[in-house]
Amino acid sequence: MEIPSHIVDRLREMPGDEAVAYGMELLLQIAAAETILYERVGEGETLELGEVVGPETGGLKELLAGEYGRPLDETKSLARKAFADGSALLVMGNAEAGEQELPAGLLKFLLAGAEEGNVGFLYVLPMNGADGRPLGTLTLVRPAADGPLNHEQPNISEAMRQELSGILDG
Repeated sequence: MEIPSHIVDRLREMPGDEAVAYGMELLLQIAAAETILYERVGEGETLELGEVVGPETGGLKELLAGEYGRPLDETKSLARKAFADGSALLVMGNAEAGEQELPAGLLKFLLAGAEEGNVGFLYVLPMNGADGRPLGTLTLVRPAADGPLNHEQPNISEAMRQELSGILDG
C-alpha cells in the first residue's frame, strides 16, 4: 500500500525533522506502534535523540539521555545495530534487567521497571541517504499484547521509512 499523495506532498513541504515527527504521528494513527522513537545521525555521525511520541512515553527521553551525543559506532543503540547489519531489525521476546542486547534505559522502559518480562515487538527502521550514509532510525514499539505488525501496517511503515529517508537526504 502506498501513502496517499496528498500526505506525501505535505511531508515533502516540511523540514526534515518536522516531516519525521508528522510521519511518526501518522504511524501512531494506524496503530503501527504505541511508542515511536526517532534517533537521528548528526554531524560527525553523532547519534542524537530526535523525537519520542506516543500516549505513554513514561520518561523514555530521560532514560535514554546517556545514549546520545557520541559517535553512532560507540553507542549500544539499536540504531547502531541496524546500520551495522545494513537492514531493519526486529527485537522481540523475553528479556531480563541487565541484559546487554538492549540499551539499559530502553530496557527499563520496556519492562516498566521490572527485572524481567516481555519487551513486545520493536521494529528498528534505518533511514539511509542515497549514498548509503546513516541518517537516522525509527523504532516502532508495540506491546506483546498488541502482537506484531499486521495487515497493511508493514507496507505503510516501509513506505514511510523510504519517504522520510528521501526527505532527510534532501
